[in-house]
Amino acid sequence: MGILESTISLSIEMIALGLLISGYLLKRQNKYRHHGLSMLSALMLHIVAILFVMVPSLAAFFSVPSSVNFADILVIVTLVHVFAGLLAALLGVWLVGSWHLQKSFQTCFRKKRVMDVTVSLWLLAIALGLVLYLAIMHVI
Repeated sequence: MGILESTISLSIEMIALGLLISGYLLKRQNKYRHHGLSMLSALMLHIVAILFVMVPSLAAFFSVPSSVNFADILVIVTLVHVFAGLLAALLGVWLVGSWHLQKSFQTCFRKKRVMDVTVSLWLLAIALGLVLYLAIMHVI
């Protein structure tokens, strides 16, 4: 991934992180519908970043699998980043799909544990993405 693509991806994910934090704060204020909309917006941004920046980058990175050193720490970080981010996106789609802008939040409350796992995976993916960005920028 080039510097421009990396910067675009990081920028999108930082906006998504802001929406995640906003969604958390809205939930703490019992504004559940706004919480859901904030999380939906974050998820949409995350999916855009995955489809238009990360997937092409990953495909290019692994275009010659024999040249990839799977013992390299940055390759391992990349694979964990991909797994955590993809799983967070899939769980997010499932959560949003099961909510589908309902007025009642009872079904949402029953999914709190899944929401906690999803946000944990998402935060892990963002943190690892930041590490990869710093490596691309030759900061680390």
